[in-house]
Amino acid sequence: MGGAGRSGRQSKGAFAGTLKADLDQLEKLGAVLRGLAGEAGSLRVGPAAGPFMSSPGGVMSSVLEACSISGDLIDGSLVPALVERLGETGDVMINVAREYRDQDDASADRFVAAYTDATGDWNAEG
Repeated sequence: MGGAGRSGRQSKGAFAGTLKADLDQLEKLGAVLRGLAGEAGSLRVGPAAGPFMSSPGGVMSSVLEACSISGDLIDGSLVPALVERLGETGDVMINVAREYRDQDDASADRFVAAYTDATGDWNAEG
């Protein structure tokens, strides 16, 4: 019977060590996401991506229209949304890791709930 109690303490201690290691990783990955947000902010696919090679007859109107669409959609909407999501998620990861770093293992459920609540549901709809 005494062995079971000892085993439980070892498991609890191992969990606390694992949680601390996971929090350290979470904080590091949060910083990586913040860096990626900065890099994503410089992505350009529309006319701002660079000059187009002109043919003797000029640039086809379909190419110009495709550039306009990509500029409006990707440069104007998708890239800013990506920058915002990566930056916010990185900040959440860092803040959650710092908030729970010194907490005991009883806080693990709160840690998971806080992270999930802050980042939303990332499950793909099937």
